[in-house]
Amino acid sequence: MESLRSFQFVLLAVLVASLAACGGPQNPAGLVPASTLNASAAAVAKSTCPLQRCIIVANAVSGHNGTGSIVFFARNAHGNKSPVNVIAGSLTKLNHPIGITLDSDGTAYAANFESNSITVYAAGASGDSAPIRTIAGTKTGLLAPAGIVLDSAGELLVANNKYDSITIYAAKSNGNISPTRTISGNKTMLSHPWGIALDSKSNIYVSQGTSIAIFAANAKGNAAPERMISGSLTQLGEAEGIAVDAKGYTYVADWGTATLDVFAPEAEGDQAPVRQDTSGL
Repeated sequence: MESLRSFQFVLLAVLVASLAACGGPQNPAGLVPASTLNASAAAVAKSTCPLQRCIIVANAVSGHNGTGSIVFFARNAHGNKSPVNVIAGSLTKLNHPIGITLDSDGTAYAANFESNSITVYAAGASGDSAPIRTIAGTKTGLLAPAGIVLDSAGELLVANNKYDSITIYAAKSNGNISPTRTISGNKTMLSHPWGIALDSKSNIYVSQGTSIAIFAANAKGNAAPERMISGSLTQLGEAEGIAVDAKGYTYVADWGTATLDVFAPEAEGDQAPVRQDTSGL
């Protein structure tokens, strides 16, 4: 079962790489145009993987040491290809990483489901590299963090699977630090949230089981979602990975049905996807 879930993470990585290559607004799976990197970070990153042509996957369980890894593949990788770079080992503090994202400098962020932490790695990090920053501790509000995404200001948004919450942290946060705001409570309709993404207006999309909740960009506290995608027509079974393209189409990697579901911009309620893909899944 774990291998099936890991396969869905690969699906999301491929999906978001494709979206970003086509001008998508956010990079939850880690694709960043080289033009956005500062010169020093770009030079380091280029030696291991040209980020504008990379697929980056968080492996929850790794053969290296059982704690997980971050694996980089060439953008056009196909078949039984070796990665061009791997971050793995005891110094990394990776512990069942689920979500991964990059900032504009190529710095990598990993959400560690089992250790309730976010670990951050320098651009171009490789092998058994220690994180340069770690968000962890009782003040953070992290509990089984799964999806993560960065907004245009560098704030980090985290979907906490076991707290039924979204926690948001200031750019460059480090240590046992409180979130700047939290979305949680009975009005939020959050229930074991897994994936998280932003659209071009920074509205927040959260995938969770048989539904998708969409919140306003500035939502906080016990805020109701602006809209929900939910119901039998949606065909959602176990929605996990999620991304939104520049036109507002929402792409969902569904672990329960082994499908890629695509919903129209502004989709709401019990609405069927505009298309589904099961090829190779």
